[in-house]
Amino acid sequence: MTEVIIQPDSDRVFDEFSPKKLIILVQRSGSYLLSKWKIILLVSILFGIGGIVRSFLKKPTYAAEITFALDEGAAQSAKNDYSQLSEQLGIETMMDAGGVFSSVTNIVELMQSRLLIEKTLRKTINIHGKLITYADFFLDSLNYRAKWMKGSPYYHLNFLSQKKDTSTILFENRIIGNIYDNLISENLDVNKKGKGTSIISVSCTSENELFSKYFLEALIEEVTQYYIETKTQRAKLNVAFLQKRTDSIRNAFSGALYGRAAFTDANINAIRQITTVSGERQQTDVQILRTTYIDLVRSLESAKTTLMRETPLIQYIDLPILPLKSASSGMIKNFILFFLLGAFLITVYLSIRKGIRYILQN
Repeated sequence: MTEVIIQPDSDRVFDEFSPKKLIILVQRSGSYLLSKWKIILLVSILFGIGGIVRSFLKKPTYAAEITFALDEGAAQSAKNDYSQLSEQLGIETMMDAGGVFSSVTNIVELMQSRLLIEKTLRKTINIHGKLITYADFFLDSLNYRAKWMKGSPYYHLNFLSQKKDTSTILFENRIIGNIYDNLISENLDVNKKGKGTSIISVSCTSENELFSKYFLEALIEEVTQYYIETKTQRAKLNVAFLQKRTDSIRNAFSGALYGRAAFTDANINAIRQITTVSGERQQTDVQILRTTYIDLVRSLESAKTTLMRETPLIQYIDLPILPLKSASSGMIKNFILFFLLGAFLITVYLSIRKGIRYILQN
């Protein structure tokens, strides 16, 4: 009996890929989509109309921008010629306080830190005769109170209130965190004006004109104060230390002068030489204190000069002025964008549906 072996038709089981088949597939797909041009056009027009409606419904945004430059040329090269006594007292001659902020990039990151933004949000501002915090101003002016706190027992939360329990403080911190995330992702923008420059541009964009301007100004003020205090902290400590030492030596020097004068008056006609020993000792003390006092005064003046040089100068170039320019998306632009989006989506949908039908039929 002859054994018959039936081999499957490999062409039917496996549809091998070839450029010719790909070209045919593309042609068929193009013909299919052309046959559906009415549906594609209709969907695209509907999407375009939706873009026009969106341009009417969306509120305009207002952008406030502050541009400033940092002048640290004197601070970078400030080296002080302290006296030998100052070095013996342990006073540093190189006062590069706040070196972490010597880079403009670090200053840009500082403006986006939660520490300073939260400090700004907790500051108060007078709006229409009412004193509120910037956090409440954000929630009320941009309608985030209704979005985030609707139905919550903390809906009427006031950040200015002093009487708060633990649960209220935790909820308040969570809201502050949400505001910070929203400001960083949608409202604030910090950039350098070109490479190799120290000019920084900070902008705040929101749907409320007053919030954009006042919050940005308050944030820049907070950052400037923090930056200057950190940059000059070590120099201020040295000045305070020298001032204290100078006052102490001056008082001791004055006391020594009065003591020597009193001794001289009491022993003006002294016969015995032993009485002059105390006078010589007081004279020596006066000379030592005089020399120490003179050196300390010089060191103090040098430290004050260094403090002045270490204090960075922030020069404002552009400031926001009311009324701010509003930015709203145009109807034609929105129509074109949504028209193209609709055409793309309906084309993808039809192509996928045709592909699924082809696979099921074969």
